[in-house]
Amino acid sequence: MKKRMYLTLAFVMMIVMVLGCSDQSNGTAGSKGNAPTTADQSSGNEADQPKEEEREKLSISMLAPSYAGGGWPDNNHPTIQYLNEKFNVELNIQWIPGPNYDEKLNVMAASGNLPDLYKVLPASDLFIKWQGEGAFVDLQPYLKDYPNLQKAFPQEIWGMRNPKDKIYGVPQGSPNNPFSYVVRKDWLDNLGIEVPEPGGFTVDEFYRIAKAFALEDPNQSGKQDTLGFSFGEFAGEAPLRYAFGLSPGWQEIDGQLVPFQVQAEEMKNYLTFLNRAYREGVLDKDFPLNKGSDIQDKASSGKLGIDHAIPVAMIRHESKLKEANPEAEFIQLPPPIGPTGIQLNDSKEMLDKIVLNTKMDEQKINRILEILDWWVTEEGTDIIKNGPPGVYYTENGDGTFTPAESVKSEGNRIAILNNWFFRSIANDHDVYKWDPEAYKDRIIGFMEEASTYAAPLDPVAGITHLSPTYAKKAKEIEKDYLQDVYSIIIGTKPIDHLDSAIAKYKKNGGDQIIKELNEAYQSLK
Repeated sequence: MKKRMYLTLAFVMMIVMVLGCSDQSNGTAGSKGNAPTTADQSSGNEADQPKEEEREKLSISMLAPSYAGGGWPDNNHPTIQYLNEKFNVELNIQWIPGPNYDEKLNVMAASGNLPDLYKVLPASDLFIKWQGEGAFVDLQPYLKDYPNLQKAFPQEIWGMRNPKDKIYGVPQGSPNNPFSYVVRKDWLDNLGIEVPEPGGFTVDEFYRIAKAFALEDPNQSGKQDTLGFSFGEFAGEAPLRYAFGLSPGWQEIDGQLVPFQVQAEEMKNYLTFLNRAYREGVLDKDFPLNKGSDIQDKASSGKLGIDHAIPVAMIRHESKLKEANPEAEFIQLPPPIGPTGIQLNDSKEMLDKIVLNTKMDEQKINRILEILDWWVTEEGTDIIKNGPPGVYYTENGDGTFTPAESVKSEGNRIAILNNWFFRSIANDHDVYKWDPEAYKDRIIGFMEEASTYAAPLDPVAGITHLSPTYAKKAKEIEKDYLQDVYSIIIGTKPIDHLDSAIAKYKKNGGDQIIKELNEAYQSLK
């Protein structure tokens, strides 16, 4: 019995000694060892996260579309290396030419080999189709833990093309109002025309300037070799259509969603304007043939004096023109004011989606969201766009930046992840650290000015998938309607032909589309 008592007492004393040593190693004697340090208090629950070198390294596969110039040839790019080190990952990015991108996605899906993170383009139906098949992670439950990402986009943008209370993709950001009318300032000067004031730039003033550009030799060539205005593959640019009460797509009127095609009175007024411009040689006679970059080519070659452009394109056109004419200059115009006082620029919906493969485990899902949450911060955007510090530029003592020689060879391909895959909606996303201040101010000022006339977002942009008839018939009936509109503009059909064009549009599916989309719109409110 005594032996058992001694053993018990010895065991208890040993436990006390161990606990005492543990207390001392964690702080003041008698503490429990779980009080946070000052560093822990400043970082919240980050103190519970392992350091980067302690976390498991994750391999993350990505698929992205590429365009002019292609993507990076391998994954040794400095930006990829930076991301790998910062987040303890190994990013494996595969770039697919844009025209072949959807085909590649379908092939990968058929083989059960979709990447962890990839982009879905809005022109395809894959985002709608695959979300119903459970292909994408529902991000709704996660976003509260990633506040930078959650706040990067308005709620209406997050909700686009998603079911109610579900978020199956992160929007690819873009400035909401990147386009505006621009005009050749040197042509105005040559013709003695004052730059229009925002409050006085009416549709009539737009027409007066366009007519002078078409008929009064603004480039002083002695020939009639210039155009008033043009447009391509649609019935006019957004600001001009808005001026007549028409949207580029749909708008809510008296509580109902209405496509521009059925707005008879407004469309007749607009087509009367365009028909006059065509007859008088103000509207480009070749407008029905314009495709792709035709409009931009006409602006950069000196044929077109009024363009609807983003600021980077405006400056690019101007630079090319200056090679032959140093006086060439484009300046921004406000949208024209219509008969009822409407003055709006188009607003761009963000329909591209960045999706996460539902086959991933929680650890990888959270690591990817951590990267995206950082990406939209000021630091993240800076590095993704300009490259890691010291790689593509050096900072000077006066706060300016000098680009490295590699910038000349890579150009804007430095930032292709920021351009082609994912980005925030900041107005300076096309501006680099080393760009001249005048260039930065011009780009950002253009964006800010355009946004002062922002139109409401197209209310059906994110819900067209909820109309079965839209999926089956919208393209066909819109194309037929457009041919009728073109025939009125060029004068082969009278203005009253619009009534039969509207009737045909509605009969062949338009009425059903309007019904289905209005029902869907109300159900989501």
